[in-house]
Amino acid sequence: MRKKIFTFAVLMGSILFFTQMAIAVYDGAQVKTSMEKAGRLFTDLKVKVASKDYYAAAERFMDIAKLFKDLDSVTPPEGSKEQWDSIHDALINSAFKGIGACGAKDDIAIQQAIGELIKLRDEGHKLFKR
Repeated sequence: MRKKIFTFAVLMGSILFFTQMAIAVYDGAQVKTSMEKAGRLFTDLKVKVASKDYYAAAERFMDIAKLFKDLDSVTPPEGSKEQWDSIHDALINSAFKGIGACGAKDDIAIQQAIGELIKLRDEGHKLFKR
């Protein structure tokens, strides 16, 4: 009977341990793919802004916001989760500012939103890029 209880306890402990490990695992491939996609979106955003295609630029801003929202579940291997979330929330909010600026066709505000995105991206790279 003791052997069965011990075996059950070890099994349950193992399940709990490996479940926690799976949740906490940093998916470097996912992050790398997302960052590569972000680079392409930034490039396309700049092209759309330069051509004054405000609708397409707003779509790119939204694509950027969605991309960073999808990284909410990621826990970085270095730095804190709070920093990670804070930077991503700020990136999303800057993208939303860009969308609003596109709606107003406010080129200065669009450039400010892009500048914020670039600043936040660089800050994130400093803290988290491996």
